[in-house]
Amino acid sequence: MQRLDHRPGQERLLTTVDALGRSALPGAASTGPTNAEGLDRDTGQTKDRFIFLDELRGIAALSVVLLHASQLFGFRLTSQASLAVDFFFCLSGFVLANGYDQKLRSGLLPNRVFLLKRAVRLYPLIIVGVAFGALAALVPTPVVPLTDILVLTVGALLLLPLGLLVGQEAFAINNPLWSLCFEMVASVAYGSAARRRIHFWFEIAILAAMAIALFHVVTIEGGIGPVGFASWKAFLGGFVRVGFSFLAGVLIFRWNTNHRIRAVPPRIALFILVGVLYFPFSVHGSMYDFICIAVVLPIVVALAATVTSNEKRPLAAYLGQLSYPVYIVHQPIIRLGAQFQNFTEGFIPWPITASCTLFAAVGMAHVLHICYDAPVRAYLRRKFSLN
Repeated sequence: MQRLDHRPGQERLLTTVDALGRSALPGAASTGPTNAEGLDRDTGQTKDRFIFLDELRGIAALSVVLLHASQLFGFRLTSQASLAVDFFFCLSGFVLANGYDQKLRSGLLPNRVFLLKRAVRLYPLIIVGVAFGALAALVPTPVVPLTDILVLTVGALLLLPLGLLVGQEAFAINNPLWSLCFEMVASVAYGSAARRRIHFWFEIAILAAMAIALFHVVTIEGGIGPVGFASWKAFLGGFVRVGFSFLAGVLIFRWNTNHRIRAVPPRIALFILVGVLYFPFSVHGSMYDFICIAVVLPIVVALAATVTSNEKRPLAAYLGQLSYPVYIVHQPIIRLGAQFQNFTEGFIPWPITASCTLFAAVGMAHVLHICYDAPVRAYLRRKFSLN
């Protein structure tokens, strides 16, 4: 069977959150996954409290976009941007715990309402992302049978890895959706467990066990890149991937880590994150990925969370707003751009096509946020009384 493969050569990152979302985050720094305005509504925090986390999330999302462009257009880029997804997962755990721990524990927020809020946050753009992915799979001509495209589309809408049943990757129609699948799994687990009082040493034990499991998964796969979508084994490893990073984010909040450390200049966390995603030297994939996920990225989240100034940072807020839409739609748009480049047989130089495609992805994300995502979510919050 012919595979729906959209990358030449190197392995793809197909991610988010709340991010990541923003892989899929529901607040000022929340993946999907997610802007300052959302944090103010959903968590009661001051509007710009974690605005610097928005900036980091936007930069991480754009690094994923750039990585996919390099893979589909075939230009060389030294990047470890697959780790951006793990940053999204950790960030999501921190933001959800910050916004909902007290409400869930007190019973003020029923678990079903919490999960409905998460679905409202994520699903409007998931639907659009699936539609864009189906379009890219059909244009100019389908590269896999139409029945397989239908299976992929239904699986993506339900956040189920049905692509693995037809010889594809888990969410081949628009692979960044794999991280939103695990984001929802993490949300369900968090909402179910948040009411329980867990002893500090038990939390330590769970985190250590997850770290051991993560090391095992990364070692088997030779790196974190394919974990979560590439095969059934890699998909099952995705539960460990999201489990460790999401739990680390929750514990950063519950242990009050960001208040126990002295505030640092904002750019330190930024430099560390960029250094992780674009480490310029050759590294052994599995060990580098494990150290970054287990140690460095949680430190980045904790350091960035110490930046609690309410000063206006319009660029940071905009990057936060843009991160989830661009994360959802960029991969199908880049696929369409690469298909156009192949169709013209190089008549237009690839740097021009690649640049225009990237601008198109960012522009579409901007339009979707303003004209679709924000108003649809506002309507759904009113309809289901979620404000």
